[in-house]
Amino acid sequence: MSVHSFGAAIDINTKFADYWIWSGGKPGKVPNYANKFPMAIIDVFERHGFIWGGRWYHYDTMHFEYRPELIAIAKAGGVSACP
Repeated sequence: MSVHSFGAAIDINTKFADYWIWSGGKPGKVPNYANKFPMAIIDVFERHGFIWGGRWYHYDTMHFEYRPELIAIAKAGGVSACP
């Protein structure tokens, strides 16, 4: 089951989204993308414990997932989960 099915993830505005497979990606060969979402929106989600799929290697820019435990683990390790 997806994280969406547990109510812990949402996708926003697919009109502006980029997804690695939609961009012609293949396993091991993921094309670059140009972000079309305002960083202010991304910053708000990240400030409230969400991770953004646009930061993933297999990117999914419309995807926001509530994962405060990953952010806490990164912080404890002295790195940023949301650079």
